[in-house]
Amino acid sequence: MIILALDTSAAASAALVDAETEEVLAEWTEFSARKHAELLGPAIRTLLERRPAPGRVVVGVGPGPFTGLRAGIATGIGFALGAGIPVDGLPSHDALALRALRTHAPVSPAGPAPRLRVATDARRKEVYWTEYAGLDAAGVPEVLAGPAVSLPADLHVVPDQGAALRYGRGFLLFPGELGDPTGTAPADLEPTAGDLGIVAARMIAAGRPLLPPVPLYLREPDAQPSARRTTSLR
Repeated sequence: MIILALDTSAAASAALVDAETEEVLAEWTEFSARKHAELLGPAIRTLLERRPAPGRVVVGVGPGPFTGLRAGIATGIGFALGAGIPVDGLPSHDALALRALRTHAPVSPAGPAPRLRVATDARRKEVYWTEYAGLDAAGVPEVLAGPAVSLPADLHVVPDQGAALRYGRGFLLFPGELGDPTGTAPADLEPTAGDLGIVAARMIAAGRPLLPPVPLYLREPDAQPSARRTTSLR
């Protein structure tokens, strides 16, 4: 089965992933995108040229800004309805977590699992964050805490003990409060659809349910006032 994966929690990204082999057949990402809706449709059409039709759509549900998330999720739902295929969601931070944990996996399977914090830009001088314990038996990032939104000063710096990984633009924006990022390539700072599709493939192979395609805003839309402290999932 081919998965069409979409994520607009930060960058605008689309990918076709073979669920059986975990191969990313094609991927498009615009890291500086601001007009997600305008860019995503043409990008999907280009990805689908001369390639197998997807049998499932998976969208990143955030956390992320209201406008960006809405564009990607609405596009995914619309495509799935038109194609008559299912559409599901996954936390966008899981894509960054998979990239980090696959890159820094221990050489020995018996070695300690790297600890990981993902922190992305929440604007308003805040960050979205999730902490992970490593990859579980199915190769899926295992969540310890989050996702949540906080002021950087409210989060302790992850201790650098050789096994602490820091991925996401939040570390680049607030290194004094959060520590320097482990990875600084564009794909280490923003979730991408290819990694999201691989997480989905592993979830499906393990028989685990995915999420509904409903955004994790963690706070009210940017046009409205919100509390400064961490809020519960909406």
